Amino acid sequence: MDMQPKDTSLIGAEYAPQLQIQLQAMEIIDEILSGTDLAEQSARESLRGHVSRWPGQPERALLAHMMTIQRTDR
Repeated sequence: MDMQPKDTSLIGAEYAPQLQIQLQAMEIIDEILSGTDLAEQSARESLRGHVSRWPGQPERALLAHMMTIQRTDR
């Protein structure tokens, strides 16, 4: 699954916060997708769908996923 930042020419200091957010989102996505709990399988499938709909934009994929999943801590 290609989750590299979309525009790799963003190397200036002014883009550092955006790249940091993308890297953090990629780490969160990797952690979720590497889970093995069967109770969370549908959440992982949902996240995979969002990642494929937002290629190169992991922060948007993660946000879309978070907006669509049902919270279990209520």
